[in-house]
Amino acid sequence: MAKAQKSYQQMANELNGLIEWFESEQLNLDEALAKYEQAMELLQQMENQLKLTGNQIKKIAAKFNGD
Repeated sequence: MAKAQKSYQQMANELNGLIEWFESEQLNLDEALAKYEQAMELLQQMENQLKLTGNQIKKIAAKFNGD
């Protein structure tokens, strides 16, 4: 079954939660490594979504500018 696509805001909220965890004093090395990987995956997904959105904006602008 395909993984449900998260919204950009959902990913940002999840990333903020990870950042808050890292800023807490409850750090565990093994857990920190897993959370770091999760954060990097979120950042990559967010970057991909921004690129897709940018491409959509360019298409819409070209449509209305007659390009």
